[in-house]
Amino acid sequence: MSTATLQQFGQSLPSWLALVQRGETVAIMDGGHEVARLVPPEKPKAVAPAPAWSWKDHLAELETIFPEPVIGAAEELELSREDRF
Repeated sequence: MSTATLQQFGQSLPSWLALVQRGETVAIMDGGHEVARLVPPEKPKAVAPAPAWSWKDHLAELETIFPEPVIGAAEELELSREDRF
């Protein structure tokens, strides 16, 4: 940890901020007492990637919601022809 007096800090603010940006903590002193402390920001926590989505999972979920089988277009056409006769 680096230390700077109020006067030093005020005269070379960009230099002290550069130290903080590099990850160092800077204590600002006045009359031998610490009056402030500049601390680098916390690094953001890694976000876990979203789980992979698959059609199989989605279809399995739909089957639990709608247990009746769904017929395709060709089957629908065949049933409609049978209804005509």
